[in-house]
Amino acid sequence: MTYSISFHYEKNVGLKSDSEEMETVYLRDPITNNPNVYTPTETMLFAMSGCSSYDVLLIISRMRKEIKSFSVKVDAEREEEEPRVLKSANFTYSIDSDISEEQALRAINLSLEKYCSVTILARRGGVKVTYSLVLNGKEICDRKDPKID
Repeated sequence: MTYSISFHYEKNVGLKSDSEEMETVYLRDPITNNPNVYTPTETMLFAMSGCSSYDVLLIISRMRKEIKSFSVKVDAEREEEEPRVLKSANFTYSIDSDISEEQALRAINLSLEKYCSVTILARRGGVKVTYSLVLNGKEICDRKDPKID
C-alpha cells in the first residue's frame, strides 16, 4: 500500500491539506502559532491513539461484543531540549461494553504490540507507550506497559 499527501501554506492559518476527496486537515501556523489549530506533535498523538482505537474497536466487534461507549485520552510528555521529541504517551481507554476485563486488555495489547503501525513506529523511535483502562466505570489498570501474553 502506498500513500501520497500534499498540503500548502496559508498565511495566518498554517498548513492545509490539498485532497479533494478527504476532509481538510490543518496544522498550526509556525509563525502566528494559532492555539486553535493542532501542532504536528498533537496530530501525531491523534494518529497514534486513533490507530490504536481503530484496532481495539475492530477486535471488540469481532468478539461480537456490544460497544456502548468508547473514548481515549492521551497524556504525553516531550523532551525539554530540541528536537523536543516525544518521551512518553499514556493512552487511557474508557470502554463501556459487555466484554470481560481480560478481553479488553487483550484487545489493547494486541493493538499496541502487533497491529497499530503508527504507535509501533513511535515506540521504535523511543517513545515510552503505556496504557490505562477504565472498563464500565471501573479503573482496571494505570500506566501499564503493553504486552501480549
